Amino acid sequence: MKIFFFTQYFWPENFRINELVKHFSNKKNFVLTTYPSYPKKVLFKKKNRNNFFKHNQILRVPSILRNESNLSIFLNYCTFFLSSSFIGFFKIFTKKFDIIFIFCPSPILNAIPAIIFKKIFKKKAVLWVLDLWPDTVIDLKLIKNKFLIKILRVFVNFIYNNSDLILAQSNSIKKEIKKYTKTKCIYFPAWSEEVIIKNKTKKIKKTKKIKILFAGNIGEAQSFLTLIRCAKLIKNKNLVKWIIVGDGRWKNNLIYHIKKNNLENDFQLIEHIPLKKIGSFLNSADGLYLSLQNRNTFKKTIPGKLQTYMKSGKPIIASISGETEQIINKSKCGFVSKAGDSNSLAKNVLKFCKMKQKDRLSLGKNGKIFANKFFDKKNILKNLEKEFKIIL
Repeated sequence: MKIFFFTQYFWPENFRINELVKHFSNKKNFVLTTYPSYPKKVLFKKKNRNNFFKHNQILRVPSILRNESNLSIFLNYCTFFLSSSFIGFFKIFTKKFDIIFIFCPSPILNAIPAIIFKKIFKKKAVLWVLDLWPDTVIDLKLIKNKFLIKILRVFVNFIYNNSDLILAQSNSIKKEIKKYTKTKCIYFPAWSEEVIIKNKTKKIKKTKKIKILFAGNIGEAQSFLTLIRCAKLIKNKNLVKWIIVGDGRWKNNLIYHIKKNNLENDFQLIEHIPLKKIGSFLNSADGLYLSLQNRNTFKKTIPGKLQTYMKSGKPIIASISGETEQIINKSKCGFVSKAGDSNSLAKNVLKFCKMKQKDRLSLGKNGKIFANKFFDKKNILKNLEKEFKIIL
C-alpha cells in the first residue's frame, strides 16, 4: 500500500499529520505540501526542511507567506490551492500510489486539488475533517451572503461525495457530515500526543498561587475575554496565576485586556514552545485551561489539546460546551462550565483552588486513564489501517 499525503501543513511544523505519516513510513510514500512557516509566519531554516521525513519523500510547492492581515491569510490559502493544483501535478505525475490521504484543516476547499488528482489517477481518497464547512465561517459571521454560502456548500459536498472515506474528529461532526453525503464516515479522534516531561521548567515564575496553564493558539475562537472576566472576578482572592503559553492573532488583544483590567500580576505570557518541550510546562502547572467560544460549530468540536492535556495527568478547568464538555464530565478529569460563562468559570476555579492536593491528583489520574483507553494513538491508527484495506 503506497500513500500520497496531501497537506498544506507539515513537518517541521507541529501537526498530528506528522505522526500519522511517521506511522505509515514507507520509502515509496510521499507528501505534497508547501514551505513551512507556521506558527511564526517566517520560513523555517533550510536545515530544518529536508526532502525526506522518516523515509517519506517531501515535495514542496510555493505559497505566499501569511502575516497578521486577513488578506495575507486569504492569499496564502489561494496560492497553495493553485500551486498544489498545477506545480503539484507535475511533481506527482510519475509517482505511484494507491491512496491519497488529505489532511485538511480550515479551509476544506484546499482539498479540491487532491480530489481532482484522485479522479485523474483513478485512486482512492481519504479525507480527514477537522472543521465543519461552511458551518464554521457562517457561525463566526465571516460570510453572510446566502448565495455564497450555497456555492460553498456545493463545493464541500463535491469534496465529501468524491472521497472514499471521511474521518471525523468528533461524533458530532460525523453526524453532521452524514446529512450531506453517503460516503462512509467514521469517528477518528485525535490521539494523545506524547509529551516528554523532564522536570519543571524554569521559565514559569515561582509563586505560591495555584498555577493554571493554557498552551496553544491564542485566537478569537479560544474566547480569552471569558478568561479575562473570570480573572477579574477572582482577582481580590489572590489565588491564581494564569500561565499562557503560545502565540496567535489575538495575543496583542489579550495583552491589551490584561493591562486594561490591571491583571499584570495575575498573568504570565510565554512565547510558543515546541511540542518536545511542552511537557515540562504542563508538569509545572496545577491545572490546565481549555476554552472555546459559545458557537454551535464549536460545540461539535473536540480541541486537539484536550487529549494531550488528559494524557499529561493534570486536572482540566474548561469553559466549553458540547461534546468536549461531555468528555470532561464523563472522565471526571476536572471542572467544566458552559462556554462564555465567566461567572461559572470563576466558581469552578475557586472550587479547584480549595481542593486538597490529593484530590487534584485524582482528577488528573482520571483523565490519564480515560485518554489511555479512548485516545491511544496505537489503537486509533491500527483501526485506520483496517479501513484503508477495506476501501482498497
